[in-house]
Amino acid sequence: MVIESQSLLTMAQPTADYKRIISGFLVSLVLYWSCVVVYRVFFSGLAKFPGPRLAAATSWYEAFFDLYGAKFPDVLEKLHDEYGPIVRINPWELSIRDPDFYNEVYVSAGKRRTNLISSRGGLGMSDAISTTCIHELHQLRRKAVENFFSRQSVSRMESRIHDETRSLDDKLRLIATTDTVVQLDHAFTCVTGDLAALFACGENPRLLESPNFNPEWNENITGILTMVPYVRHLPWINSILEMVPISLLQKFNSRIAGFRMFHVLCNRRVEEVKFDIANKRELESDKTSIFHHILQSSLPDSEKDSGRLQREAFALWAAGTITTASTLSIITYYILADPLIEKRLQEELKGVTDRFPQELPQWADLEKVPYLVACIKEGLRLSRFFRRSPRISPDYDLHYKQWIIPKNTPVGMSVFQMHMDPETYPEPYKFIPERWIGDVDPRVNRNFVPFVKGSRNCLGMNLAWAEMFIVLGVLFRPGGHQMSLECDESDIVLVRDSDVGIPKPSSRGLKVRFG
Repeated sequence: MVIESQSLLTMAQPTADYKRIISGFLVSLVLYWSCVVVYRVFFSGLAKFPGPRLAAATSWYEAFFDLYGAKFPDVLEKLHDEYGPIVRINPWELSIRDPDFYNEVYVSAGKRRTNLISSRGGLGMSDAISTTCIHELHQLRRKAVENFFSRQSVSRMESRIHDETRSLDDKLRLIATTDTVVQLDHAFTCVTGDLAALFACGENPRLLESPNFNPEWNENITGILTMVPYVRHLPWINSILEMVPISLLQKFNSRIAGFRMFHVLCNRRVEEVKFDIANKRELESDKTSIFHHILQSSLPDSEKDSGRLQREAFALWAAGTITTASTLSIITYYILADPLIEKRLQEELKGVTDRFPQELPQWADLEKVPYLVACIKEGLRLSRFFRRSPRISPDYDLHYKQWIIPKNTPVGMSVFQMHMDPETYPEPYKFIPERWIGDVDPRVNRNFVPFVKGSRNCLGMNLAWAEMFIVLGVLFRPGGHQMSLECDESDIVLVRDSDVGIPKPSSRGLKVRFG
């Protein structure tokens, strides 16, 4: 009996040791995070700023609303209503709602250095130009390609936009003979996807030529947008998805598969450009692209690595496709929803589009049509870029009213809040092009920042402007297409935050009958 008892005690001893180790680990973990929370709430350099204690304690405050309906922009609006123009929204970031302070946060490179915290690493964009955190590295990468995106450069390659727009118009004219309902948002996604790929890689993927405006491509885009709230807070998801075969993802979730497929397409395009350069001494003019510029530039070899360029391709192709296509859909819906707006626009386009189809209207001429300018600006205002795009001043404290914001603090201002300010834009949720015409309140232009400002403003904004002017100018030319809506505003209005705004999950998209 004594021997048996000793054996039992010997066997129980390791179990007891394991329990003590686990208990000690859990107690240490609780103590550690308790100290972190206490420091964040009471002793951090941001502890003096107003905001909910829970947001100061953990980033999961924001994550909860992002993951549960992508509704944090609505929460942020209420936080500012409750706490005032400056709010601490997570342990390390401040949000400011004051248009007068915008130019102090989003500054040019000549005024001061600006760093960035990236919230898109999990998307596979960790070292793209738009997500590069350190000021000097961002400037190095941007300067290598910014001339390609200049107004002069885009104007020089305007024929590419004309060709794509003519293809769209030809396809819509054929459809009109059958009195068919068109998923026009899919058509816009094909147009902007073709052009984004053409400018980025020098090769047109011909998405527009696919039957029914390529619903598979739209599924890829939807897959990206669906994943944004998740990878924003759980960036390791993308690493896991890379290990899963696309065929298996397609069986599990077609939108997640679309997200992965987009990465594969980007990698393929980059390798094609590298092969093109390696095997040809001189490039044809129509092969000129962003990646040809990068690969033939004086940038260090590390900047030309296939992995980095693949992530750059993802950023450029996705951003160039999604944002412009979404804005085109919004503008088209509201023009068609109001016959008076459509009639006035067609009347003002008469002199500019009267040589169509022999000649397509020029971007520079379309910019002289005041009502078209007003419609595009109003569409951009309603496009609801929800993210705050925080900026970091690494060298200087920022001074806002009575507050001193410590250097290295991320400070963000929501474009959505700037564009929906009811004092600047009465009835802000309505599409009113007339607010941009005539004697305009200076605040209307002050608050208008669809491409953000400063040293990190949107690199492709000239391309986006040109695409919107030319596509809409042709689509709504007098004597052109007879169009009627087969959807309502709830299918178009952007209500969820995926960096850019996206419609409700049950949205039918922009359905338009031609004929």
